Amino acid sequence: MKKVITTILLTTSLFLGSVPSFADPLDSPNTIPTKMNPGSIVEYDDSNQMIIIDQGRLVTLPSVYQSTITQFKPSNIDTEQLKSEEEFVKSIKEEAKNLPEYTIENPLPQPGLRVLYDAEGYIKEFIYPQNSTFALAAYKALPRGTRKAAGTYTYGSNNNKITITSSTVLGEGRFTNFTDTTGENSNTLKKGDAATRGDIDNPKYEQVLDARNLDNNVFANVTKRDNGALPDATLDIWKTGVELFDLKWSSSLSFKGRYFYSF
Repeated sequence: MKKVITTILLTTSLFLGSVPSFADPLDSPNTIPTKMNPGSIVEYDDSNQMIIIDQGRLVTLPSVYQSTITQFKPSNIDTEQLKSEEEFVKSIKEEAKNLPEYTIENPLPQPGLRVLYDAEGYIKEFIYPQNSTFALAAYKALPRGTRKAAGTYTYGSNNNKITITSSTVLGEGRFTNFTDTTGENSNTLKKGDAATRGDIDNPKYEQVLDARNLDNNVFANVTKRDNGALPDATLDIWKTGVELFDLKWSSSLSFKGRYFYSF
């Protein structure tokens, strides 16, 4: 029988204040809003009231990436490669049917917790107060070249899922982009580099990942040279690396994708 487990990063405290009108209306007042104005920053006080440090700005674009996708023709897609890839993905999911499923929930509001939202308004980072028991829940990457136990891990509000089997990893969901200059090995980041969610899947440095933009079916290889918390994404592509997927870079760009590799 498959075991389904729900993990809450922290289960203390309740949010007592009201949620501003620009927060996602589907969020419960007892949880941290999963979406705010792009660039928002909020923090919880000693009474768990949500204080808005920066309310960000509203972006009224129907779809950031739809207008920047390079139009492609079916003939540009390697159908044999795609067929082989789909069979490989199917085999991973078939093995995963007998593995545990884990749902990772966002932390609940707590004093001193600060939440940063990205350029699309989704959660980018949780910053925990130092010298606090809550700080134990702060992001900490697994040792390089390792990953969590075999199973399927789901999280975030964009259907993010990382499936780990005995010898493979499959990440599906939202791909974002980042502009840091230095990676996990004091390396200078460059086009083609990527970061995984390191507390679930932290491949070895310079692990080549097969990746596909599921919005336009464009395939590309990226190289893992960094890791991050990624509370609402499965893979972070370094800046102009999105061009490998026939996309034009912007700070608010994200797209639906998947990556996979064997170990």
